[in-house]
Amino acid sequence: LTLASRLRERGARMYGAYWCSHCFDQKEALGKEAFAELDYVECARDGFGSQTSLCRSRGVPGFPTWEISGKLFPGEKSVDELARLLDDEEYARQREYTPKAGGAE
Repeated sequence: LTLASRLRERGARMYGAYWCSHCFDQKEALGKEAFAELDYVECARDGFGSQTSLCRSRGVPGFPTWEISGKLFPGEKSVDELARLLDDEEYARQREYTPKAGGAE
């Protein structure tokens, strides 16, 4: 299976913003066809098809942020990093985003 297919099977989505250069680079790294297979959530309030409330409710810490199997992984990821997040549970556990104590509830 292609990486995009594997990500889709795991319910992966990428949260981003149209103005985010790292989001643009992430899309480029995956390739246009592969990225088209994935769920993209626009978080910028003025972005096309904005889903700001979803981004807020999921606690997206920045852009891009990947959600894979219900867990958040902020930051731009290489193709190899994304594959490793799918294949290596310990690697994924160490990189999963967890909000800092004392944050808004």
